[in-house]
Amino acid sequence: MITISEKALQIYQQAIITDLAVGFEPEIEYPHKWAALDTYLAAGINYVSLHIATDATSLERTIQHIAFINEKIKKNADKYLLVKTDEDIVRAKTNHKLGIGFVFQGTNPIDKKLEMLDVYHQLGVQSMILSYNVRNAIGDGCVEKLDAGLSIFGRKVVERMNQVGIIIDGSHTGRKTSLDAMAISSAPVIFSHSNVDKIYPHPRNLTDEQIKACAATGGIIGINGIGIILGDANASAEKYFAHVDYISQLVGPEHVAIGSDQIYFPEYIEDFLANNNVMYPPNGYAKANSEKNNWTSRKPEQLIEIVELMLQHGYAESAIKGILGENYLRVMRVCKEKAF
Repeated sequence: MITISEKALQIYQQAIITDLAVGFEPEIEYPHKWAALDTYLAAGINYVSLHIATDATSLERTIQHIAFINEKIKKNADKYLLVKTDEDIVRAKTNHKLGIGFVFQGTNPIDKKLEMLDVYHQLGVQSMILSYNVRNAIGDGCVEKLDAGLSIFGRKVVERMNQVGIIIDGSHTGRKTSLDAMAISSAPVIFSHSNVDKIYPHPRNLTDEQIKACAATGGIIGINGIGIILGDANASAEKYFAHVDYISQLVGPEHVAIGSDQIYFPEYIEDFLANNNVMYPPNGYAKANSEKNNWTSRKPEQLIEIVELMLQHGYAESAIKGILGENYLRVMRVCKEKAF
């Protein structure tokens, strides 16, 4: 049990808080998704990157899902705000609303059409993961054995994303593919919900080479709160902080963010994996289906514990506020400025 100090509470209340990973794809068939989303607002979080499509989502279904969520936001304008710029996140905090930004876990929803990047950006899509676990037209995902890197088309996609201002996301993406993308990107690259391979070796976690390359672009790494990615079945605050601290010590706290990736539907997760088994091959992302997975993950209301641990370990208030949200706002501004 972590005792929360008055100082931690003060910083938390003052900070702009962003979470860069909340699963909301149409493939997640859970009847209480919106109630789960409201727990972020109740926890004082000001913005969430909402995963509204994956590499399993068609272009048509993606557009339909965007329309559905847009309508929901409009009908609940008293508590939700669609975010397209960093200023919108500030406005969400000021007005005590939950800012919602659209993100893709994969690039298949563009249907191999570069011009769809422009359309999605106009609809509010903030970022896209290049490839989700397995190979697509852009490059390899993190569980592919060959790790062949960015494709010719993938290079065009990276360039177009820079051009329109969509943030490039390397989470779930193959190591060489992500390194190739970071080498050619003219804007910051993020890993929205990934952890440290040195702490816990896992296909979803990042090598020091990837972490340093991300920092060199001006990007950030959102720390994932799922136990099997943290390397702690209990998804403890101490283990979460260990990943925060490793990256902070390696490249600086200005390259760390929050990407909790909460599994708020644990009773549905095995069915979800089975229904999407191409993207979640056994012994790759998770254990084989015959084995038991522990799907414990960090909850929104537990984020204050990480603030307390950062204080106890001597983190400056400015660094804590950066990790909680200001680092992401900086990336949004830079990517917008670099768009052409």
